[in-house]
Amino acid sequence: MMKKITALLLVMLMVFAMAACGAAPADPAQVPSAQPAAETPAVEAAEPTPASPIDTLTVGTTAAIETAMFGEYNFDMLASGVSELPLVWQDAEGNYHPLLASYETADSVTWVYTIEPGMTWSDGEPVTAEDILFTLNYDDANGSANFVSQTDEDGKVTEAKYASYAISDDGMSISLTLSSANVRELSNMTSFRVMPKHIYEGKDSVTEAEARVTCGPYMLESFNKETGTLTFIPNPYYPQTPNVGKLTYRLFGNEDTMYLALQNGDLDMTWAYSTGVSGSYQDVLAATDTLALEAVTAANAPAVLAFNNENGLFADENLRLAVSYALDYDSFRTVFGSAYASNPNRGFVPPVTVGYKETEALGQDLTKAAQCMADAGYTEKNADGFYVNADGETCAFTLTCNAGKEAHVGYAELVKTQLEQFGIQVDLETLDGDSYNAKTSNKFSENNITMEAAIYGYTAAGMGMKNGLASIYVDGTHPVQGGCQVFDEEFQSILAAMGEAKTVEEYTAAAGDLQDWYAAHIPLIALYWDSQILVHSAAYENFTVDAVFGLNNANTWFSITAK
Repeated sequence: MMKKITALLLVMLMVFAMAACGAAPADPAQVPSAQPAAETPAVEAAEPTPASPIDTLTVGTTAAIETAMFGEYNFDMLASGVSELPLVWQDAEGNYHPLLASYETADSVTWVYTIEPGMTWSDGEPVTAEDILFTLNYDDANGSANFVSQTDEDGKVTEAKYASYAISDDGMSISLTLSSANVRELSNMTSFRVMPKHIYEGKDSVTEAEARVTCGPYMLESFNKETGTLTFIPNPYYPQTPNVGKLTYRLFGNEDTMYLALQNGDLDMTWAYSTGVSGSYQDVLAATDTLALEAVTAANAPAVLAFNNENGLFADENLRLAVSYALDYDSFRTVFGSAYASNPNRGFVPPVTVGYKETEALGQDLTKAAQCMADAGYTEKNADGFYVNADGETCAFTLTCNAGKEAHVGYAELVKTQLEQFGIQVDLETLDGDSYNAKTSNKFSENNITMEAAIYGYTAAGMGMKNGLASIYVDGTHPVQGGCQVFDEEFQSILAAMGEAKTVEEYTAAAGDLQDWYAAHIPLIALYWDSQILVHSAAYENFTVDAVFGLNNANTWFSITAK
């Protein structure tokens, strides 16, 4: 029903827009009017760039971008496919390839990264291995634990990731020796972006223009916050010339106006980091002859119900199990998922995950749910239909979600509806992004996570970080994430085994143990699994799919062709 209503609204919006005969502008609510309208110039090209087969491509996104400079999360995610190249990239089949650097290892402990030939910053300076080393040290100075272990205010220690490094004589290769073997280290490099040492070294701050010196096939020409547009032009120093002469990104305040602009032909594609087209828009877009949809097997977790395993109601494992049996996963799949969506397993991670193990499928079983409630001490219901314990206390909790993510609010509302029908009272708490982060993340809460349960969406990159299998979100000791607040010794022992694995076989065995642990203890629940549905104008073909960044990636701009 939700899909049909949304589709109808989209069609009505389209009719009104056509009557008005104008292109859909970026939502003004996305960009404060107090900002000056003048465009902010970035680095100028040193010389004319050869003409490209495709003059301009326009991309729509709902990412909120405020500064368009290195270090702004949303901008960095967008720019990773345009101007801020990660070291490596991962294809849709899970294979890794060189991007900014090639790589090699003999033992999964020491990894050597060599800058690809001709890589040059947009101011003409060559990219070197010293830039990689500088970035790692810069991050250490800002709280990371690359070469230096970090201790937070509570005395919690994050051990250094690397034991040592060495730079080659020609300055183009860096050898990084990990503190312990990691057969999946390349997954961490798909989002590692390098800073120009010659710009940042010895400075407390840099100018706006300096912060926009980058090393991708494009460089930022202008950012107009008031109109919500970013324009990238080819980097004249890049070794190859891309097939697209100019990339324009338009910022939208909501998906409705963005997809309307796409249907109207004002956009050539849309992009959202680690997510595809929401299920509620897929049918109407698929019915538009001028658009093409692509289904990509995904390693992310688009809809997650995560519990605080340490404090509050869900410190009781029986109640986490009760919720896992009370929910109707068919409804989440059909309401929010694509035609490729499927019901998840109790082991949480999707089948494309390295080390995946088949575990019991999640499914609604109200008899088992009631038994788990009884095991937790809730055998009776009050006049409102909610479970109460022997002291007459109602089984109730607060479910936190990010109000800025429409799909997440939808997940939360359906969780609330289903659990209250079963007998667990749910208070829905919708917060702005900053307030949400302050309750759900170790970093932003200063290690004081207060949510009882929360709706998350985990990116493919996040799912694979550190030991993988979404462990950074579960591990209560993780310095940034750790939302599930799990400090269990068995869990930590399994993570250690994964981290110490020297072969893929050893890692797979430990990964299977972690999925069994997830299935038994339910620290979090995947509400559905899905492929990512990506959309673009049917006037173009030969897009490259990046497992982390979708269609918006550096390789696309060299493979894309006009029909």
